[in-house]
Amino acid sequence: MAVASLPKSLGFLFADWTQWHCVVPSGYDLNKPFVLTGWQLRNAVEFYRVKEDTKFNASRPLQGAAFRWRRGQIVGGQKLGKSPFGAATACFEGGGPCVFCGWAKGGEVYRCSDWGCGCGFEYRYQPGEAMGMPRRTALVQLLANSEEQTANVYRPLQTMVRNGKLDDLMKVREGFIRLPNGGRIDPVTASARSKLGNPVNFALCDESGVYTKRSGMFEVADTVLRGVSGMDGRMLELTNPWDPMDASFGQATYESRSTDIMKYFPRHDPDLDFTDKDDRRKILEFVYQGSPWVNLDSVEATASELLERDPAQARRFFGCELVQGLGAYMPEALYDATEKDRPVPPEGSEICLGFDGSQSGDWTALRAEAVDGWRWTPTYGAAKRPSYWNPKEWEGRIPRSEVDACVSDMFHHYRVKRFYCDPHPWETQVDAWSERYGEDVVVQWPTNQPGRMYNALVRFREDTADKTTSHSPDLTAKLHMMAARMVAKPGDKFVLGKPSENQKIDISMADILAHEAACDMRALGWGMNSNKVFLLGQTTKIGGAHGGGNGVVFG
Repeated sequence: MAVASLPKSLGFLFADWTQWHCVVPSGYDLNKPFVLTGWQLRNAVEFYRVKEDTKFNASRPLQGAAFRWRRGQIVGGQKLGKSPFGAATACFEGGGPCVFCGWAKGGEVYRCSDWGCGCGFEYRYQPGEAMGMPRRTALVQLLANSEEQTANVYRPLQTMVRNGKLDDLMKVREGFIRLPNGGRIDPVTASARSKLGNPVNFALCDESGVYTKRSGMFEVADTVLRGVSGMDGRMLELTNPWDPMDASFGQATYESRSTDIMKYFPRHDPDLDFTDKDDRRKILEFVYQGSPWVNLDSVEATASELLERDPAQARRFFGCELVQGLGAYMPEALYDATEKDRPVPPEGSEICLGFDGSQSGDWTALRAEAVDGWRWTPTYGAAKRPSYWNPKEWEGRIPRSEVDACVSDMFHHYRVKRFYCDPHPWETQVDAWSERYGEDVVVQWPTNQPGRMYNALVRFREDTADKTTSHSPDLTAKLHMMAARMVAKPGDKFVLGKPSENQKIDISMADILAHEAACDMRALGWGMNSNKVFLLGQTTKIGGAHGGGNGVVFG
């Protein structure tokens, strides 16, 4: 492959530096050179990708700001090899050439001897390749939920330091690793709060999927993230899939809409069933590709045993699945099966809308459904904002003027046939919309009536199963749908609730109201002789469907 086509990354230098300095910390290959392969090499190259317009300033070189990704997250199955990879990354960040120092013209050589290491390592750069140098001093923190868990990364790290070619750069001490010029690598837990607030250059979060507010580790991770940001450093999370009921730091990272977070979370074919033996083998082969040290027969045997008594554990840790838990309203595979990526309906089309409002705690959302049953999150205004509002992004309260502008846009660009609104606490605004656009169009639809809500929920789920309704790709809307839980009501009925205060379901409620409005309009003959433009492949895009705005996910 031509050098020009390779990613502009320090990851290739990282891979060679690691193979020379670090050793396999355990197992049959103990003390052999630690070679990055498969997903490890791919993530190394991606995480250390340098922005192509980055310039080098010798007097004050950029550190975290030089890279495409401000922080990263790697989600994988049990014993995938995440902890040794994390240990090698800590070594590189502590004493390796992890700081961008310009673009190679060709022929330049990185020599460890120039930086006080007598191991003999040299790396010759190709023209146009990103070059690296060590930090003058580094503080690296290894975060874990408990003292015992810090050993996941800290133990292999100690082996790499003791048995590899790192003698001139690192020394294992009691409770920390000494780095050049007073630098350190420190394990950190919720009980070690004295280490918080330090000028951290790099933070490695082990099993961030169990960092909760109850344990105190969510706050610790937030504190360290602020410290890393202030020092122009970076953070990398390594974790198994989390329990969505826990509202963990790892989940918050994955659900973040920031576009500068690297996310690696390969998902297997949703049509494969982990409880089926043949499908389970295919899932395990997918999860553990690139990890040849994993014996699939052993994993299969343990997974089969766990399925008998704790299927959620088996699916999370070996199937690498986000298991929704008991009471989930919409199965993920069912929801994914009705996803359709297509243009939004053209201006002037007939649509139906649904609205779920809040004041300060929950989100407010508006969803739309086309005549053929396709649902999406509209955008509005010159900035094309998505039609959902998180109060945390609006100084703690829902911006009612923004919501009103969005509704106005919908009626200006489309022919809205029916608009169902959950009125509380938006009664005054819904009344105003009803007066403005017609009381036969804007209709109050209270979601706190269990019998009525139950019928709407059953119809929505059955229509999803029958594929008579579909939806646009939208990660944020999906997260709300996956969080929805069935709350039992008398008479074998249920309504929707959220598993925790940090998880939201408001987009789902608006989605269901939009579908209910569309179904009621179809019962009156909507779509029988109109909107033929919606035949598959004949739509014309205006504006743009909102795709969730989340950070880039690869894998």
